Amino acid sequence: MSAIGLGAVAGIRSMTPPALLSRAASRGEIEGIEGSPFGFLASPRVANLLTVLALGEISADKLPFSPDRISIPGLAGRLATGALVGTALFSADGRRGASGGAIGALSSLAASYLSYYARTGTQQRFGLPNPAGGILEDTVALSIGLLSLRRSARA
Repeated sequence: MSAIGLGAVAGIRSMTPPALLSRAASRGEIEGIEGSPFGFLASPRVANLLTVLALGEISADKLPFSPDRISIPGLAGRLATGALVGTALFSADGRRGASGGAIGALSSLAASYLSYYARTGTQQRFGLPNPAGGILEDTVALSIGLLSLRRSARA
């Protein structure tokens, strides 16, 4: 289910799911989104803006002063973007957007904590520098996000 996958990605990188969803929608890969309240996501301009924000987040994540994803502001942003992509996907499919939003937000919440403890534990156990752990997370987030959207496009 795409809402679960993209919601989980929001727990790892908050801006990546909206950027991936918007890029897919702008290429016409998400049927029904243009006729929904989330039709703005199909705009190439919005896709480009969200991509820039996602790349900025990916870069900032490697900096030593970046706040933990499980801090209140970080967690709130992740829940919001998880809810956004879940709501948009469900609405595009003609289902209740609130259900998709709840699924996306809950997936984001779970993934926020799982990925936080996985990253910090891996870094401590193997002595990985912060940027290396971040690059590994980037790869996981992009892989899950693209796989989730590929399944959505086929459904």
